[in-house]
Amino acid sequence: MFSISFPPIESEVIKFAHKWTEKLVAKDYKAAHEMLRYVAEHPGPSWAHGPNELRGWISNYGSDIPIDDEPNYVVTSISTAAGDRWDNYLDLKPDNEHYSDYVGRLDWWLPLNGEWSNLQASFDLAQVRSCVALF
Repeated sequence: MFSISFPPIESEVIKFAHKWTEKLVAKDYKAAHEMLRYVAEHPGPSWAHGPNELRGWISNYGSDIPIDDEPNYVVTSISTAAGDRWDNYLDLKPDNEHYSDYVGRLDWWLPLNGEWSNLQASFDLAQVRSCVALF
């Protein structure tokens, strides 16, 4: 699990997202998945319970099953992605209406097959002891 300081600082959250993306570019789905914290009591569905499921979601452009007549997708470098990039969304406000220890959210757009896509990874940020974990 990758953790950042508490309270979370925007630059640290973005640094996490870049490192996570670099793991995906290297096709190291195990390391990318290990950067996340799994919380069984999380109120929403986890979109990737393991490295293979993470790879599948990306390869199938956000679907849990392959889509007919669609290529397999891979995450490619942020620095060389073509096209228009969407704005990432980062909210660093505690909100106990979501669940206890919630301290924010990051929606992070992914470049696929050399171009910016509309596939995003959404992370909840939660306080874990004296740091923040993403899941």
